Amino acid sequence: MARIVVVGSPYRAGSGRIIAATAAERGHTVRYVGDLGDPARPEDLGEPTDAATVWEGADAVVLVPRRGDARVHTERATHVLLEQVRRHAPGAHFVLFSSFAVGHGPAHPLNRIDDTLLPARVAAERLVRTSGLPYTVVRPTWMTDDPPGSHALTLTQHPYGDGMVARADMAAAIVAAIEEPAARCTTFSLFNEPGTPVADWAAAFAALRRDEPQEEL
Repeated sequence: MARIVVVGSPYRAGSGRIIAATAAERGHTVRYVGDLGDPARPEDLGEPTDAATVWEGADAVVLVPRRGDARVHTERATHVLLEQVRRHAPGAHFVLFSSFAVGHGPAHPLNRIDDTLLPARVAAERLVRTSGLPYTVVRPTWMTDDPPGSHALTLTQHPYGDGMVARADMAAAIVAAIEEPAARCTTFSLFNEPGTPVADWAAAFAALRRDEPQEEL
């Protein structure tokens, strides 16, 4: 079993909490960090006072960026976190929770909400891919509260992937990506379709194409 650190929102119902709970249910040792920085004071975004304790020995780190200023909570948080992980847990698998809208480009409605959102997400993904760490970039589609395993789950690398995905299935996919080496160095979106849930995660990830160095997706 792995030691997993999940960094996300302090709110109890956030996606990060769901990922952490799913990892714990799978038998992993999980630490949740919900205080990487103060959104009211972006200049305070930095490492926890007990950083060595938080990161040391971590096998995987999952970042679920907070809502708010994307330049701070997505781009800068990714930069800060990668630096901390490289310093304290240099072999850890880094998982970034991104968005399917990244592949759609500036025309997508989600990317027009705030003109900093898309550039910050693109920059965060680029930082992860060039970090030198083993990584996975996950781009969830529109999320629902459907029960886990109620539908089939499709992983796609098509830039215009779209659809809906249960938060529980998204969390299961992220935990599986940590467990399965075939998920390393991949970027994918995911959505539910009618059918049976994933029975073989290794095969699902093995069907994906590995990212090329310096590739923009």
